[in-house]
Amino acid sequence: MKKKYSLSKNDIIQSQYSVIKEIAANILRANNDLHFLNDLTQEVCLILLTQKDEFIITIYNNGHFKFYVSRIITNQVLSFNSPFHKQYRQKILTLPIIEDEYNPLADQVWVNIKHLLTKKERDLVNLRFVYNLKVSEIASIRGVSSRQIYKSLQKINKYLKNKHK
Repeated sequence: MKKKYSLSKNDIIQSQYSVIKEIAANILRANNDLHFLNDLTQEVCLILLTQKDEFIITIYNNGHFKFYVSRIITNQVLSFNSPFHKQYRQKILTLPIIEDEYNPLADQVWVNIKHLLTKKERDLVNLRFVYNLKVSEIASIRGVSSRQIYKSLQKINKYLKNKHK
């Protein structure tokens, strides 16, 4: 006799999407990688979709779905061999240094960013200028409006300009 399940694997993943995203946000926040939230959430959904239907349904019905998702996310973020790590985290940002165009003021600005700005402001600067994220992408990560991010970046820019006059 085959047991009839009320939800399919796809229904479970779809209904638990916000849970998956929340767990990913918590783990990424602890590793200062919150800018990878959407990518990691999609990666985890793909992993879940490749599992056998019966397996996902069973762990969901037994109440182990959140634990299983937590293990997947932790392995993806912390393992150096995971597909997520290789595709996203391993890419090291390399900025070319052109000796003719070296500006010592740029070094001073980065020192001031580190010492004069709050952690929240430093994170915004890093997301915008180091990781080259758009204002709308930063707003999505932070869960605030694009206008708020834009205004914050303007305020930081004005502050740093006044500091280096």
